[in-house]
Amino acid sequence: MNKVIILDDMAYMRYRVKDTIEDMGLEVCESSNSFDFFNKLSDNMNDIVLIILEVGLSNEDGFEILKKVKAKEFNIPVMVLTKLNTRDAFIKCIKEGTSEYILKPFNTKMFIERVKKLIKLYKDENISGEIKYLNFEEYINKQIEKSRQKNTELSIIMSSIIKVNAKKTDEKIEVNDSYLVFLDVVYENIKKIFKVPDLFEKYGISAFISVIPNCSENLSKYKISQMNHIYNSVRNEDSKHTEYELVSSSVTFPKDGFNKSELLDKLALKMKRKINA
Repeated sequence: MNKVIILDDMAYMRYRVKDTIEDMGLEVCESSNSFDFFNKLSDNMNDIVLIILEVGLSNEDGFEILKKVKAKEFNIPVMVLTKLNTRDAFIKCIKEGTSEYILKPFNTKMFIERVKKLIKLYKDENISGEIKYLNFEEYINKQIEKSRQKNTELSIIMSSIIKVNAKKTDEKIEVNDSYLVFLDVVYENIKKIFKVPDLFEKYGISAFISVIPNCSENLSKYKISQMNHIYNSVRNEDSKHTEYELVSSSVTFPKDGFNKSELLDKLALKMKRKINA
């Protein structure tokens, strides 16, 4: 039977996730600490189709647990379901190659959709576009290596929907059905400007990640201007979402960094400066 394993030290959250996932016909293994988590992960390895982690644990370093999971090179998608609403946590999870990042409290409908998508991707490994999304860390490393060998540039764009005039302590977005529809419309429209082998994917409830081979700094700026134009057009059609704006930053290999960590660190810094300007 397909199983999902969750590590969270909050009993109520484990209960809510377990109840939601079991209603989907899946079995759940739950753990409140890393020792129990890794034991259950080992015992059920052949049946696990999704790992759900809280990185903001009270008595353990959740990011160290995430690193250990990724170091074992399991071909299993990892969803981070967390109370940590910071750009630093978001970037750390991207760098570790997680497939999804969802904030608590979560919208049940959106959570179910993301769980279904990750499990579908896990079961269908022959669709290259989906493999990119499932293994973002591996994909970006390969693209950087290709660019290095061919002596070409590569750009990464991070975009985030934030409240207008939001400060660092006030980044939360009200996740409801209307917003989720809005997010999907924005995603589907912006995605049209990216062509294979470009990668453009939703990450979490308010962000998009773009990896663009053979893309200079100037071309990435042009892409961002296209994205802003599309976003503003979609937003202006619905007055409910005028309080949100799209903020984007980009980095380019090799100008801004020679590996994934250097590039994402600089990208995170540029996003912070832009949001808090």
